[in-house]
Amino acid sequence: MNRHEQEAIVNAAELQIVCSQLYQRVGVAQSDADTVAEMQVLMDLRGVHSHATRAVPRYVRGIINGDINPTPELERLEDNPASVLLDGDRGLGHLVGVRAMNIAIEKARSASIGLAIVRNSNHFGAASSHAMRAMARDMIGFATTNGLGVNVAVFGAKSVSIGNNAFSYAIPAGEEPPLVLDMACGAAAAGRIGTARLYEEKIPLGWALDADGNETEDPSKVAAILPAAGPKGSALAIVMDVLCGPLSGGLMGINKHYQPGDAPPEKRTSAHFFLAINIANFTSIVEFKAEIDRQIQMTRQATPRSGFTRVTLPGEIEWELTQERLANGIPLHKEPLREIEQLADELGVNIPWSRQ
Repeated sequence: MNRHEQEAIVNAAELQIVCSQLYQRVGVAQSDADTVAEMQVLMDLRGVHSHATRAVPRYVRGIINGDINPTPELERLEDNPASVLLDGDRGLGHLVGVRAMNIAIEKARSASIGLAIVRNSNHFGAASSHAMRAMARDMIGFATTNGLGVNVAVFGAKSVSIGNNAFSYAIPAGEEPPLVLDMACGAAAAGRIGTARLYEEKIPLGWALDADGNETEDPSKVAAILPAAGPKGSALAIVMDVLCGPLSGGLMGINKHYQPGDAPPEKRTSAHFFLAINIANFTSIVEFKAEIDRQIQMTRQATPRSGFTRVTLPGEIEWELTQERLANGIPLHKEPLREIEQLADELGVNIPWSRQ
């Protein structure tokens, strides 16, 4: 069965309304539910389905089970002119991240940079959904996170010992699409491997190891994800872990995973790191954006090598996908879409699209 046969086309606006209503049904305030739903649908528009609405049932059931707080009250543990340390009150990670990045942006207006570090949160989705909030305010945004899970083998090892700690930079441009880097430190995000498993597709050799420590093409046999670019990805994952874990007063991912009884619960949850850089406090925004545009335009003139039809920049493909899917709808795999529909039935939310 090809991909087209496994998918249904869903209107972005309708999908966003349904997701917002699902969150509202379990106690998330309407404005907050709208924000989280918008962030997740944006990732579907950008083609990052592993960190998009596919995860809505998991988050909603986490709220129902009491693992996620739908109405977090962020506590400022430390507050300085350019930085803040927050307790996320076990909140929905998207919502905690939005509030934290907004604080970082406000601090950057006067202090040139704003830094918000969060502990005691939950999975915050795609890192770019947070970094881009600063970009929209003519700032450079950065976001990274660590969690409880460890699923990446440090370079040279065959067993897992660190999380696949994703990070994102978002840089505004002028007439050109913005530069948005969003990457896992592993050869692939766990969600991307899950997508291959969902579509019953092989993964490239070099992405992961099986239980015996051998490289595998079978996503159902993955026991450890390999680091991206060997020692480079491995080192980046460790650095991202430090920025989120020990710097927040918490733990590295491996210690959350293997020594859960040695620390209080709030130190064993997800932690995040957000940075906003106010371009206007360093240079002219107009000149900055014009130079970014020139760099993009010059890079596009590079001659593609064999096997490539064009040269693209970080976030360019996702930008183009967004425009196309806003016009024509989002292709979603029918299985996770049915999970959303089932949850909607349970919570009394109307489904506006035709069921498959």
